Amino acid sequence: MTKKLDVELLHIQKSFGANVVVDDFNLEVEQGECISFLGPSGCGKTTTLNMIAGFLEPDGGELRIKGKRMNGVPSNKRDLGMVFQTYSLFPHMTVEQNVAYGLKLRKVPKPQIRERVQRVLEIVKLPHVADRYPKQLSGGQRQRIAIARALVTEPSLLLLDEPLSNLDAKLREELRDEIKRLHQEIGVTTIFVTHDQEEALYLSDRIVVISHGKIEQIGTPWEIYNQPATEFVHTFIGKSNQMSGKVQSHNGQTVTIALDQGDVVVANARGKAFAANESVSVYVRPEKMFLDLEGGAARDNRLQGTVQLTSFLGSFTECVVNTGAGNLSVRLSATEGNRSMEAGRQAIVQWEADDTFVFARKES
Repeated sequence: MTKKLDVELLHIQKSFGANVVVDDFNLEVEQGECISFLGPSGCGKTTTLNMIAGFLEPDGGELRIKGKRMNGVPSNKRDLGMVFQTYSLFPHMTVEQNVAYGLKLRKVPKPQIRERVQRVLEIVKLPHVADRYPKQLSGGQRQRIAIARALVTEPSLLLLDEPLSNLDAKLREELRDEIKRLHQEIGVTTIFVTHDQEEALYLSDRIVVISHGKIEQIGTPWEIYNQPATEFVHTFIGKSNQMSGKVQSHNGQTVTIALDQGDVVVANARGKAFAANESVSVYVRPEKMFLDLEGGAARDNRLQGTVQLTSFLGSFTECVVNTGAGNLSVRLSATEGNRSMEAGRQAIVQWEADDTFVFARKES
C-alpha cells in the first residue's frame, strides 16, 4: 500500500547570516502521524517548524504539504493550525470569540461557526468557559483554548511549538495526556516541537532528534531510546553512565574494552567496527545495571564498588556506587528490597553486554 504523505522536507536549508541553522533536512511525515522535533535550544527545531508554517522561507530545498510545493506560499494558504508557546489569545474577546476568530476570517456562516465552536470546546472539555475571558482561565485552560482555536478550522496539519513549556509540572502532565487523547480521537497530522524528552517519548509516533541543524536520528520512541544511532542521541535521551577506555579486541559482535581505570568489560558492537587500541566511550543506562550484595548469579560485566548514596524516588531507588570506573548510578525497582542499600555497603555492579553501548571517542 502506498503511504500518504502530508509533509515532505527535501534537502531543506536555512541560514541567518553566516550561521547555518538547518542543514540538509530530509523528512517524510505520513498522514495521521504525530512527529516530535526533539533537541536542545538552538538546534533548529523551531526554525524548521516555522518554515513548514510559512513564517520563514527556506534558503534551499523543497517543502511539500499534501504533495504540493509550498515554497513561497503564504501561511494562510497552507491549511494548518498553529499552537505557540505563549497562548496568544485576544484578551478583549471571550473564549467563544477567540475560537471563532479564524472561522470569521474564512467567512464561514454564523450557524456553522456556533456549531463548530461548540463542538471543538467539547473536544477539549471546556464548553462551560465559552463566555469567559482569557484572564479568567488557568494556564492549562488557556492552552487548551489555543489548541481548540487551531482545531476549529479543521486543518490537515497541526503544528505545536513547545505548547507546554510555560506550565507547571502537574499541568504539563495533564495537558500532555489531553494532546495525546485529542490526536487519537481526531487523527490530524501533528508536528510537535519540544526540548523535553519525556514529552517526545510519550506523545510521538516517531521522533526526529536534531543537533546543530542536522538530523541525528528518526525513529519510534522505542528505537530512539533503545537503539540510539549516535552518541548524541544516547546521551540526550534519558540518563546514562559513561566510562572511557580502549578496545582490546573485536570478535564478531563482541567488543572487549580495557577501561582507563584497569577493569575490563565486554559489549555488543551493534554492527560497528572497532580497531584494537581505539579510544571509546562506554555507556550503560542505570536501569540496566544491577547490585549484587551476596555474590549471586554473574552477568557479563562486574565491577566491585561501595554504595555512596541512595535516593528513594517512589517507584524506584537510585544508588550511586563508587567503582574503579568511577561513580555509577544504579536504578533499582521498588520491589528489590532497597532498604538494605545503605551507604558504605560493599556491592558488585553488574550488567549485560547487550545493554552496553560503545561509541568511538574523539580525541581532544
